[in-house]
Amino acid sequence: MFPSVISTHSVNEENGIRYAFELKAPLPNSDQTKVSKEKLFKLLAMEPKVVDYAFYALPYNPYGKKEDYKWTFPMRWFNMYEDESVLIGDEFWELIGGAGTYSNFITEINVLGKDYKERIYREFLGIEPPKDFEEGGLK
Repeated sequence: MFPSVISTHSVNEENGIRYAFELKAPLPNSDQTKVSKEKLFKLLAMEPKVVDYAFYALPYNPYGKKEDYKWTFPMRWFNMYEDESVLIGDEFWELIGGAGTYSNFITEINVLGKDYKERIYREFLGIEPPKDFEEGGLK
């Protein structure tokens, strides 16, 4: 039985490697990060072994490159630059989908965003979009 404490569990069908991912938004709180680290430790300590690898993953990095990640709260619990259990942005997507997955994902999000961005501001946030809302996109 797999514990329900982890966000995502995946098995590579080619080699049978079992992965667990604790997925978080790109700017997590310190307390969320602490609990996530505890979950990873518990999962990796289970007998019998239920996963081969467990990761703390931020599927999107608003800072661009991993070395530019500056949100300090998770840094209290992980070395966000060097810890092998931390995957940020492209590292996560490339692991689960192969080379080019992150780039393709961001491209598609930006395409969809053009159609939905204005609607999100008005219908979900209840505000008028800023004047420059059409500029830019995820990177």
